[in-house]
Amino acid sequence: MTSQRKARAKSPTKVGQGEAPHKAPKKNYFSTLMETPEGRELRKQWSTKPRKNGGRPKGVPDGFRKHQIEPIRDAAKKEAEKVVNIMTEKYGIEDGYAKEALTTAVEVMRVPGETRERLAAARLVLDFTKQKPVAKSEVSIGKAEEFLSSLLEDDGQETTGS
Repeated sequence: MTSQRKARAKSPTKVGQGEAPHKAPKKNYFSTLMETPEGRELRKQWSTKPRKNGGRPKGVPDGFRKHQIEPIRDAAKKEAEKVVNIMTEKYGIEDGYAKEALTTAVEVMRVPGETRERLAAARLVLDFTKQKPVAKSEVSIGKAEEFLSSLLEDDGQETTGS
C-alpha cells in the first residue's frame, strides 16, 4: 500500500501579513463585556437605570408640541366658558357639575385633537341641550291606536250589520 503524500509546500503571500484581516471574526463589545464580573455588573447597571420618557407628553395631539397647544387650549377654555354661560341662560342649567361637564365638553370640541373625542364631546353637548325626537313615537303610537280602534269599529259594524 501507498503511504500518504506529503503536503505540497505553499509560497508565502506577496501582499499583506498572511491572513486577511477583513475575514477575522468580529468581536462584539457586549459579549466580551459579559465575560468578566465587572462587565456583567456594568451591564446590569445600564439595564436597570431609569430612562427618560420619550415621545409626546400625554394630552398633546398629533402634530403639536406642548408649548404650541397650551395657548390654543387657554383660548378654547375661555370661549367654552362664554358658550356655557349662554347655554345656561338659554336652557336653564343650574347644576354646577353639569356646567363643569359642559365646559369641558365644549373645550374638547374646540381644541384640535382626535376626531373620536371631539364627536363624543359634541354628542354630550347635544344630549344636554337638545331633546331627542319623542314626538314621532307618540304620533306613531297615536296612529296605531287610531288604526286599532277603527278596526274594532269596523268589526263592530260588521257584526251588527250582518
